[in-house]
Amino acid sequence: MLIIKNARLLEPLTEGYDLSMGDIWVEGAKITAIRRPGELPQESEAIVEATVIDAEGKTVLPGLIDMHAHVYMKSLDIEGMRDRGPAVSVLNAYQYAREYLNAGYTTVRDCGCMYNVTVALEEARRRGELDVPRLISSGRILTPTETGNDTFGELYAEADSPWEVRKAAREQFKLKNDFIKYMVTGAFLNEKGSPGMVIAAPDELRAAVEVAEMKESYVCGHAHSAVGIKRAIEAGFRTIEHGVFLDDECIELFLKKDGCFLVPTGAITLACAGDTMYMSQDLKEKAERYFDEERVNINKAYEAGLKLGFGSDLDMENFMSHVGYEFTARTDYYNFKPMDILLQATKNSAEIMMMDDEIGTIKVGKAADLVICDGNPDEDIRVMNRPLVHVISGGKIIR
Repeated sequence: MLIIKNARLLEPLTEGYDLSMGDIWVEGAKITAIRRPGELPQESEAIVEATVIDAEGKTVLPGLIDMHAHVYMKSLDIEGMRDRGPAVSVLNAYQYAREYLNAGYTTVRDCGCMYNVTVALEEARRRGELDVPRLISSGRILTPTETGNDTFGELYAEADSPWEVRKAAREQFKLKNDFIKYMVTGAFLNEKGSPGMVIAAPDELRAAVEVAEMKESYVCGHAHSAVGIKRAIEAGFRTIEHGVFLDDECIELFLKKDGCFLVPTGAITLACAGDTMYMSQDLKEKAERYFDEERVNINKAYEAGLKLGFGSDLDMENFMSHVGYEFTARTDYYNFKPMDILLQATKNSAEIMMMDDEIGTIKVGKAADLVICDGNPDEDIRVMNRPLVHVISGGKIIR
């Protein structure tokens, strides 16, 4: 048994308990009770054997969620990563997954990897062999034949025509992946690729959705241009990643369409626009050219009231050297309020992934995925730029 006593709790992130302070009781991998501080159950013998963490002066949050990760991606040295084999890729992915968990991310949705490494890590986690976050995987990314696809080597599965898309999507589900990732538009990081260009036809997009729906899953779409975003929404995609060039019509479609959500990724924009030795002139020029446009458009979506997911798209090198980089991006690059950022990183993302019955809030019966931070992040989000005091994943103290 684990007891976290004197926890400062945030009302929007806590269910079934209405006080700002409480003791959280954990048995096994689940939260079993939230009680008034110091309140003991009638049968309290188990307390003698319990591990107790005193969280006085600290805030307890649900485990964090990153909805847009690439855990195989060690750095932005894309050329250097392209030729790695399966063994090195899985070692890199394990290292990054461990870094994610130590940083409080107890659930990570991986939006593209080589050699199916995230499925292997998730299966090892479920067997109790490895301490890594809960990994939700897309496997290889589906894409039409397009300029720049070779940049990332085996990351992409090319498919042209609805029939090829169906086959490619089924292959990813066959490999035990959880959802489909699809390239609707060009990409910033694809050498000579055009992020504003639509590269997929409507019938191809719909074919991917049809297969995903048959598997009781969904499609997540890489989409920058307004036209590409609209096509993906209309095709039935559940999440739109990045959304750099979205316009007012896109925002209206999001608001009207049930079950489709935007996942901005501010941290990777900051990383690419920063001083990095790995960026070619082509990539740097693209990042710098659209830097301000992205900020304006994503802020507009936020101000319109869209429910946003929390994604970073970061490589491990930048993730480790900038603690809480996506939190920084959402308050310094975008203009989001601290409590809204915390919601995006927990409750919102769980709901978007249709996992809110298990994760995303602190509630009796949900997974004991919890982070303890020193300070009040709902008032000052920079608390999340410091190492966490404790991370609990499935009831196990990770740090």
